[in-house]
Amino acid sequence: MQTPILILPGLNNSGSQHWQTAWQGRRVDALRLEPASWNAPQLDDWMEALSKSIQACAGPPILVAHSMGCLLSVNWAIHHHSNLSIRGAFLVAPPNFKRREFPAQSFTQIPESPVPYPSLVVASTNDPYCPIVVAAELAKSWGAGFVCVGERGHISTEPGNGDWQEGWNLLEAFAAGIGVHI
Repeated sequence: MQTPILILPGLNNSGSQHWQTAWQGRRVDALRLEPASWNAPQLDDWMEALSKSIQACAGPPILVAHSMGCLLSVNWAIHHHSNLSIRGAFLVAPPNFKRREFPAQSFTQIPESPVPYPSLVVASTNDPYCPIVVAAELAKSWGAGFVCVGERGHISTEPGNGDWQEGWNLLEAFAAGIGVHI
């Protein structure tokens, strides 16, 4: 049986050219987070939307998070540790939520403690929203594995990323490492 995939985009959602949208198209059973607002995110709203999305999955999913979706995943895990129904979290391009110009104030108090399920942080050496050293520190504080994919920007819709097959291969390897099939 395949493990469900739950897509957690970041600020402004992931548009039609984003790899998350392409990956969602690969699986008819993939679900996507649906908060009240993508453009003016409120952590409480996103947390409630994530709880509902997890309940809608056919079984415990792997979270496929990008940017602020990573912060949501970690915050949800820390606050719902007694009711975990997650197989793992694939956390791509977490933003540095401590930077002064961070666009969502409610997302600036994210826990920096181990996530209670397997997780992997994937980051780029030239992400404008998070230096690679900060991404590595976040991975360490969350108890996550860490993979640097070189110069990929924010690992979003930058030229050359496309459907990001390299990332899909990493997701499959991560899933295999935790004993599930995607």
